[in-house]
Amino acid sequence: MRASYKSSVTPTRAEIDELRLKYAEMLRLRLLDQAGTGGDPRQAMAELAKRFPGALREIDELPLEVIRARIAALTAAEEDPSRAEPWMAALAMFHTLTRGALAVKRWLGGRRVVDEETARAFALDVPSLVYADDALAWCKDLALLASPPRGKVTDLVFERMAGALGVSNEDARMLVFGPSRAARAASREKTGE
Repeated sequence: MRASYKSSVTPTRAEIDELRLKYAEMLRLRLLDQAGTGGDPRQAMAELAKRFPGALREIDELPLEVIRARIAALTAAEEDPSRAEPWMAALAMFHTLTRGALAVKRWLGGRRVVDEETARAFALDVPSLVYADDALAWCKDLALLASPPRGKVTDLVFERMAGALGVSNEDARMLVFGPSRAARAASREKTGE
């Protein structure tokens, strides 16, 4: 995922640090689970998912060596920002946009239509929301979030990411989650693994 994506969007040092902490927590939880000494991880996993939407998918799907490699790459980028990789900016953007979109969806409370009154109420309430700054980024798209295409908020997130990163929606997805399970299985089948 490195060389084929070029973007003028680079992660901030704070975003890199946050991502490193996310992967360190993912590694900790996976190692505790393997050792059978982790107790009940549900609270830690809920916190991870709240702060980093999509992290539970990663914790389930990423091999330990990939998690460790990401921690190393993020540590290197902290020390030398020129070593930041495109996936870092994409993941930071994904988490921010998804947190905001989910905060708006919670605020909408099932409303499927947004009128002027709803938009005004949102503008008044947004400062009190968890992740208010992230939610504010969606204030002009309340109607889209109320009734997202195909019913999926992530489609809107990836569409916005693709525009910001200058890549296709599929490339934005690839930067965040890597190849799909089906693509990975087909690749393994092709190579005989």
